[in-house]
Amino acid sequence: MKISKITHHAFYFIFGFAFAGGVLSCGSTKVEPPEEPAPIVEEEPPVVQEEPLPVIEEESPSAEEELPVIEEPVVEPVAQADDDEYARSVGDVAVSRDTFESDKEAILRIISELDVIMKDLNYNSWVQYVDNESINYWKLRKNLQKAEKRLPVKGIKLRDLEDFFKQFFVPARRGKTITEIRYISDVYVKAIQVQEGQDDIVFYYFNKINGKWMVHIPPIEN
Repeated sequence: MKISKITHHAFYFIFGFAFAGGVLSCGSTKVEPPEEPAPIVEEEPPVVQEEPLPVIEEESPSAEEELPVIEEPVVEPVAQADDDEYARSVGDVAVSRDTFESDKEAILRIISELDVIMKDLNYNSWVQYVDNESINYWKLRKNLQKAEKRLPVKGIKLRDLEDFFKQFFVPARRGKTITEIRYISDVYVKAIQVQEGQDDIVFYYFNKINGKWMVHIPPIEN
């Protein structure tokens, strides 16, 4: 009976001791609170410093270097020249500027065609450019004899109008440059070669017949 009591007291002693130890153990163990996550710091992008652009210095021309000279185009007084020619050409004859320009163009074109004909000594083509008054005058022998006296080579006989064309008309006009016309009347014009400092030379006369310019060969005065 005494052993039983001892055992019973021992049990409570051990149980109490174990309980006290557990309490002390629980009291001494600290429960740490969970760590808060570190704040996320957003990193700013690095600042890239721009390098300054290189300064290109323009070279100023030295005193020895000369700047290029820009020549201004020369404006020819074309209008004034046209006015002067028109005034010279018409004189006191009442001819409009448009008529003058049209007549001059037609006459110079005919002279260019005659140049080709004269190179070939083509009588049949030439005679188609001559007015009837001239043809009737120069086919007469007595009038051809007047022309013979004007020839630079003496002793040449002009038997007919074809001889007159080849021996008299062509040599006096071949290779000449005709540049202007002069009105004697609105239907009678002379074509001339202008020579500076000298008298103008007349190489052709033209009659306007039925609106067409025809070559006129004036008679030779005695």
